[in-house]
Amino acid sequence: MRGTAVTTAVRALKAIYGSLVAAGCMWVCIPLDDLHPEPSGPPPHHPERLRPDLPLTEAERALERQLTGDPAR
Repeated sequence: MRGTAVTTAVRALKAIYGSLVAAGCMWVCIPLDDLHPEPSGPPPHHPERLRPDLPLTEAERALERQLTGDPAR
């Protein structure tokens, strides 16, 4: 009789635990847009601000080739 009561209590606690985990997952729902924001680049007047009007130097092109793995660039 005692074993049955313990087994029932363990099952009940596991069910309660699972319910609390599920409720917590729903309560702490974070939208995907907040997890992975779109990269916008450096802010205005930042020293590393990109200049589309200037062509890349030879060193920059070599680094770009290394990073992209594109030998044609």
